[in-house]
Amino acid sequence: MKDELLFPVKLALPIALSNLLYSVQSYVFLLLVSPLGKEVIAGVGFASTLLWFVYSVVEAVYVGVNVLVAQSVGRGEKSGRYVLIGLIVSLIFSIPLMFCFESVFRVFFELFSVPEEVEGVVLEYLKPVIYLLPFMFATNVVNAGFTGLGKTGVVFWVTLFVTILNVVLAVSLIYGFWLFPSLKVTGAGLALGISEGLGFLAYLPFLIREKSLNPLCDLELSFKEAVKLLKVGFPAGLEEVLMSLSFNAFAGIVASCGTAVLAAFQIGLRVEFFSVALGIAFFYASTTVAGQKFGAKDWKGLIKSLKVLLVFSAGVMGILGILMFTFGKVIVRTFTEDPNVVYWGVRYLFAAALSQPLMALQFVISGVLRGVGKTYVPLVINNLSFWLFRMLPSFILLRFVKSPYVPWGFMVFENCIRSAGLCFSLLCSVFSCFSFRTFFCRLRILAYLCCCCSQRLLRFRNLLKV
Repeated sequence: MKDELLFPVKLALPIALSNLLYSVQSYVFLLLVSPLGKEVIAGVGFASTLLWFVYSVVEAVYVGVNVLVAQSVGRGEKSGRYVLIGLIVSLIFSIPLMFCFESVFRVFFELFSVPEEVEGVVLEYLKPVIYLLPFMFATNVVNAGFTGLGKTGVVFWVTLFVTILNVVLAVSLIYGFWLFPSLKVTGAGLALGISEGLGFLAYLPFLIREKSLNPLCDLELSFKEAVKLLKVGFPAGLEEVLMSLSFNAFAGIVASCGTAVLAAFQIGLRVEFFSVALGIAFFYASTTVAGQKFGAKDWKGLIKSLKVLLVFSAGVMGILGILMFTFGKVIVRTFTEDPNVVYWGVRYLFAAALSQPLMALQFVISGVLRGVGKTYVPLVINNLSFWLFRMLPSFILLRFVKSPYVPWGFMVFENCIRSAGLCFSLLCSVFSCFSFRTFFCRLRILAYLCCCCSQRLLRFRNLLKV
């Protein structure tokens, strides 16, 4: 029983460490380019947001591979064919992106009123990255396969390799150490693309050795299987595309408040990602656990795992939120001494700190809904909530009050609304199929989960006071 309850945490831990490595990588990247000026800080940050949009285009493939591999594990079947289908489809997606990316990005620049000095930095950084997309996409497909299999330790070791290589190449190519030329912003992009692409080669020995995931050991390809993968992943892929566009739009709204505010926002996002990285780990862990329990028809195990993940994620992200709130000024000053950037960076971290427990709940519940195949539910809830309760009121109020307090305030409010919506959707769309038949029973379970999270957060806060 104890091992069963600890399994979701053990599954999440390597993913959390992997995401923290990416956070360190992102942090180091920003530190390396920060001496080049606030325009470069804003440009590299905005470029990362655009790169998220590029990745979200093939999110349908990643989610389809992750969910179907996890469900195959629950049924005791091989799953290599899903990895092979994912590699083929991701290659097909990457080719047009390589040829039309600049035109697409310029639409974003005009739509979000990005300053001209920032535009040049974005394109200079992203050009070498885009040309290495096929290898980067392949790395993520295999990553999704191993996550669905539950072999998250493999994901960690490959991520460690990629992170070390990325940092070494970034230092060398940005400033021209050893035999490398000084390429500055272009060098940063080149380092990212090369290291992420070589991650695929690092996965190959593990993939060949893992018979249940090796595509060569499961060549039963069919058009039906490809359609199944895309059918499962399409709502999640559409969600990621829409949410990526939404966050880019949100960054554009923040950018309308000035370059200093945009730079502060991008620094804040880098700092916040240390907490978000853990949330993403719990998201993938909940997807994998839910998929395996769903495949095995183990509903009781699914509910127990959900409780463990909710309590643990809310506690951990809540503590990180307290640290952001307490040490925000010190953290922001490690990036820049510009007084305006520091001032607004601290204010953003205050707002982000309040959102961390709510985001933990969102990550876990969205992961469970994806794992059981209800991928359309997070698509609807997340996007409707973002636009109705964050974007729309921010856009309207900013016409009268030109302050970043407006979008950041509505960000906290929207996270509250979204969390409540996802909780209720989970109880209605998933657990109603099992044993929770009445509306009042669903409310009782929701209240119980909220009380558990609140008690753990109070205990953590009391411990910090001591």
